[in-house]
Amino acid sequence: MKTDKLEQFIIANRKEFDTSEPDPAIWERIEKRRPILSIGWQGIAWRAAVVVMIFGLSWVLNDITDKKSNQLFSGASIEIAAEKSPMMEALFEAEFYYSSQINNKKELIILLTQNRPEILQEIDLEFVELDKIYEELKEDLKDNADNEEVIEAMILNYRLKLGLLEEMLNLIKQSDNTEKNDTYENSEFQI
Repeated sequence: MKTDKLEQFIIANRKEFDTSEPDPAIWERIEKRRPILSIGWQGIAWRAAVVVMIFGLSWVLNDITDKKSNQLFSGASIEIAAEKSPMMEALFEAEFYYSSQINNKKELIILLTQNRPEILQEIDLEFVELDKIYEELKEDLKDNADNEEVIEAMILNYRLKLGLLEEMLNLIKQSDNTEKNDTYENSEFQI
C-alpha cells in the first residue's frame, strides 16, 4: 500500500503530535452534557401492579371454575336470568357505568399522548388480556347465569381496566409535569 508524504510525515513525527493534552475544563463540560441514565421505577412498579392484578383475576377465575364444576347446570340464558336476578341487574348497571368511564379515560389518554403512540399500544395490549378473561367469564355466566362470583369477577375486570387507565393518566401527568419543569430549568440556565 502506498502512503503519501503527509501520512509519512505524521507517522514519523507522531510523538510530537501527542504532547498536547486538552484543557480539563473541556472534559468537565462534556461530563455535564452526558445524559444521566435513570431506571423508570414508576414504569416498573406500574407493570408489576398490572401483573399482580392479572394474576389475582386469574386466581379468582380459577376458583370460580372449580366451584362451577361442582354445581348443577342451570340451563338458563343470561337474558332470562337478567329479568329474575338482582345480580344480573347489578352487572348491567356496572357494565354501563364502567364502560362509559373507561371510554372517557381512554379518550383523555388519546388526547394527552398524541405524540407518544407507544403508550396507547401498551394500554391496548393490557386490555387484550383483560378482554380475553372477560369473554371467558361471559361464557361461564351463560352456563350459570345466577352465579354471583362470576358476576363479581366481571365487575372486577371492569375495575381493573379503569384502574389501569387512571394509573396511566397519573403517570402521563407526572411525566408532562417533569418535562415542563426540565424545560423551564434548562431555559433559565441558557439565559
